Amino acid sequence: MTMQAEQKSLFFVTWNTNGIRDTRKSPQKFSNIFKSLRDLQADIVFIQETHVGTDCYKILEDVPGWKVFFTVHNSRSKGVVILIKDKVKFEYICHDEDFSGGYIVLFCRLHHELYTLVNVYNNKSDRNVLGRLKDYLMETAEGVLVVGGDFNTVLHPCFDRRSLSSNARHSQFRAFLEDFTVSLNLRDTWSYKRPTDEGFTRRQNDSHSRIDMFFLPEHKLGRVCKINVAEAQGVSDHYPLVLELTVQQRTETNLPNVALKLPKPFKYTPDRRPGKISGAEILSAIKSLTDLKEYSLDMKDVKSYKKRRCQLTETLKIKYNSMIENKAEGERNTLEYLIFSQILAKRLNATISPSFKGKIATKHYTFSTVKFEAGPQKIKWSFLEIKLKNLQPGVKKPKQSPSAPPPEFSILEHFMDCLLPKDQSSSELRLLEPGCPLTNAIFNLALNELEAIVLRNFCKGTICYQRQVLRVHTPPITSDFVDFFINVFKKQSGLKISISQHPD
Repeated sequence: MTMQAEQKSLFFVTWNTNGIRDTRKSPQKFSNIFKSLRDLQADIVFIQETHVGTDCYKILEDVPGWKVFFTVHNSRSKGVVILIKDKVKFEYICHDEDFSGGYIVLFCRLHHELYTLVNVYNNKSDRNVLGRLKDYLMETAEGVLVVGGDFNTVLHPCFDRRSLSSNARHSQFRAFLEDFTVSLNLRDTWSYKRPTDEGFTRRQNDSHSRIDMFFLPEHKLGRVCKINVAEAQGVSDHYPLVLELTVQQRTETNLPNVALKLPKPFKYTPDRRPGKISGAEILSAIKSLTDLKEYSLDMKDVKSYKKRRCQLTETLKIKYNSMIENKAEGERNTLEYLIFSQILAKRLNATISPSFKGKIATKHYTFSTVKFEAGPQKIKWSFLEIKLKNLQPGVKKPKQSPSAPPPEFSILEHFMDCLLPKDQSSSELRLLEPGCPLTNAIFNLALNELEAIVLRNFCKGTICYQRQVLRVHTPPITSDFVDFFINVFKKQSGLKISISQHPD
């Protein structure tokens, strides 16, 4: 709708559709979603829980009347998409996808004005998604920042939830959302425009809640014309949230810092592989670089990388994902090599980190501690390869942190082989260099195997990853068993360990 000759309003919609494909229960779900969007006169749409994996992404590749930007993650969970109506004046600049399918960030121009559009699904199994997104946006967001999505928590249980229960309490996810909004100076648009109205966006049995929201920076709230919750039957247990914003006609030519080193004209090149390296991961790795004299790297280069970190998120992302696609090996002992190693190590650690749930027995009459011997270590590639394969989805494995995002395992397996130096005496052995990010991650993976051996021998074990020690709770063990345990593990892995026994 035209507001003034020099202004227009745009209708933004955020909606958790709990899948977008047709199902047995909803045989016309996909078409019903887009019929609802037409009825709502939607211009820009954020959809959560698309459930789009490698086997079904083509459903979003060519949607008549829309430009589509989406994540490919899993056909049963997560996934987000941003849709831009063809009639909207739109210029693509660049975008970033969460490697866990939790969000997509689109840098663009709408009616020639710079925007950062963010669609987020704050999945309950991934407690780190808002933290990752916050750190990325604090460095990269420019222009008009619009954040929408399903945040899986209400802002206030008294105002934003109605149920049969007489007790109201904050969700455990509320603190993560508070940190996210405060850090980015964001305000909930519903609370701003309709402070006394309920506006529930989700129904579940007798419970109603407002967990789907649009956030804007404080200084952009004057753009809000209207916001309302719409009816849409038969799609999901969420209702669409519709936000109308005034859009200023501009003739801007400035670019966001994140895109300054990208080739022009900007071109959207779809990459439908799951688990790609994200700009957020690269940014986090660069920011963590400190004194790197042990790596024989020039600190001037480190300072330069830190200064240009925003621009490098896009250029390195292209390079790393091209390496992955072509299975190419980068040059060792460089900053780029170190950054890539840190990203892979972080992913590996995420898959094996403890859940911090449940009780841990502490009173045992005797216990033994197992640790890795000091000094240089070598690991058998065959052992490491099997352990990496066992982490893959569908392979039975020990309990892991529910927040651990599933990495793209072919990335880990291939590049672990490339990044770890081979021993000159045997192509089967890989050197674990002290201080290398991958070394600690591999030790932690080996600790999991040690614990599995302990459990198979009807003992109890407790791992402390910071100490890189396994505590085994057993009756007194003989020296013969100690020798057997050490030799079996060394034969399997190539790693050298030591065991010491402690009376209570």
